[in-house]
Amino acid sequence: MAAKPTWTILLIDAQPMSRKSLKSQLEYYQYAVLEADSARQSVQIFQQHQRTIDLVVLDLGLEDAPGTKVVEILRRLSPELKIIAVTGQALADGRDELAGTVGVLHKPVRSDRLVALVGRALGRNMNLRRQTDQ
Repeated sequence: MAAKPTWTILLIDAQPMSRKSLKSQLEYYQYAVLEADSARQSVQIFQQHQRTIDLVVLDLGLEDAPGTKVVEILRRLSPELKIIAVTGQALADGRDELAGTVGVLHKPVRSDRLVALVGRALGRNMNLRRQTDQ
């Protein structure tokens, strides 16, 4: 029997296939995952579950607002919140708007990199490798 998840992650991504893939990867490593597909929904879910959310994994390419705006809003609600940014685009060198994020992952996101960064953000030793990683 698998252990119950002890960490909760809010996963924000407008693309259903990308969100499904990231969620599957995180759940494989026993994380509980809440999903949002827009900036508006992500703020609502965060406000409802703020006490239980340990980390946010945020795609910067949201349709209803820039991901950097979501970072700003979430920081106002919870200054100590840990956030990992995900992007399919190249980022400019001056990423002041992403200051304070744990790190940035580029799509397509490799499972080993995702799990390592999430583990580092949460203070877990995640030197795990899945046999299916490529």
